[in-house]
Amino acid sequence: MNPTPSPFSAGRVVRGAVLAVLSCALLGCQRGKDLPDLGGVPPFAMVDQAGKPFTNETVRGKPWAAAFVFTRCPSICPRVTKVMRELQVQAKEGHVDLRLVSFSVDPDNDSPEVLRRYATEYGADLATWSFVTGDVQAVRETAEKGLKIAVEGTADPSKADFGITHGTQLVLVDPDMKIRGYYTTADEQARRNLVNDARGLAAGR
Repeated sequence: MNPTPSPFSAGRVVRGAVLAVLSCALLGCQRGKDLPDLGGVPPFAMVDQAGKPFTNETVRGKPWAAAFVFTRCPSICPRVTKVMRELQVQAKEGHVDLRLVSFSVDPDNDSPEVLRRYATEYGADLATWSFVTGDVQAVRETAEKGLKIAVEGTADPSKADFGITHGTQLVLVDPDMKIRGYYTTADEQARRNLVNDARGLAAGR
């Protein structure tokens, strides 16, 4: 027969649980503060899946994660978009105020209407996830000079990967538009780290 725990021991368990929760919260805050500053994101101007203007000011003030994809991509983009959807679910369940932005690297095809259908196909919650497109040069500069993600080629159905290659890492940007980390989409732990890092950045505001 197991002995009935004393009020003292029960109290210790409760206090221990509270301390554990607080420690996790503080760890998240500290982790956000300790992330490296990898440079600022310069101003950009796009339109979203609703045809509304989408600029750096649209996401300023909250942590956000960027990905580069295109809807005709036959290879890696579906996986990247599924990962973004997983992040959205994890952030919502963890009460993390994280915005997601998917930039199209094939803007000649990816109109707002096309992006809207693509978002629906992947079950995106457009309240916190935007799909954006714009001038080809503006997209390339935002990718390469702004978020330091390589993009090469132009759409060509006769070529591998539809003629376009691009980096597949997710980029975490803080509320002040500074890049704070790159995360491999194929690494489950990296994806968890992104959500935890975003929690720290949001809590540090």
